[in-house]
Amino acid sequence: MTLGMFYAAVARTAFKGDGQQSLHHFWEMVAYIANTLIFILSGVVIAEGVLSSDSIFKTNENMWGYLILLYVFVQVSRVVVVGVLYPFLRYFGYGLDWKEASILVWSGLRGAVALALSLSVKRSSDNSSYISSETGTLFVFFTGGIVFLTLIVNGSTTQFILRLLDMDKLSAPKRRILDYTKHEMLNKALEAFGNLGDDEELGPVDWPTVKRYITSLNDVEGERVHPHTVSESDNNLHPMNLKDIRIRFLNAVLTIIIIDI
Repeated sequence: MTLGMFYAAVARTAFKGDGQQSLHHFWEMVAYIANTLIFILSGVVIAEGVLSSDSIFKTNENMWGYLILLYVFVQVSRVVVVGVLYPFLRYFGYGLDWKEASILVWSGLRGAVALALSLSVKRSSDNSSYISSETGTLFVFFTGGIVFLTLIVNGSTTQFILRLLDMDKLSAPKRRILDYTKHEMLNKALEAFGNLGDDEELGPVDWPTVKRYITSLNDVEGERVHPHTVSESDNNLHPMNLKDIRIRFLNAVLTIIIIDI
């Protein structure tokens, strides 16, 4: 964590564009491998604890019920935390409405960090006089169960909730960027198509027929309007629009600084 904070604050400008992208892909792969190993180790520890000692289930007959109850408590705790901080989150920064607060509550997934901590407790319990080995196994079991439930229940339904709250649509700045990209790509395609007509190696080609079979060039007759000249009815002063504009502006400034360095 300290290395990540130092890299983000100081060392980020030490890498050029291609080097920064390669570094990002490298650490992304390392994180994926580490997460996979942690999940595998957690599964092995849980299976070993359950299979090697039946007394855990006999002594704690209501383990599965406690797991469901713990999952409910975790969700309630997130509701309480977000609810208490909601007035501050609403009026500070770019603001937070009730839809975003709902997603913030429901999308709290548990993963590798919680499993790594539970594995640490399990390892300490093997040689500890304060925590029994059975308690360490229960730590891993409940943590793994919470991770499983949040990934299966919360993770699989978040997209549905986003669609239900009408939060899966692009903002106005992103739509403008997408329209501008499509406009420029179409111009490049038309320019390349026009240059093909002057290619002597292609010979006498029926270009109208060729154009008819190119789907992207079928509906481009007439004058094309630049997307930035179209008047918009959206409110460009919306907090989400300001956030998108600010992020893209800062990214552009950062790119210029890195290139100059």
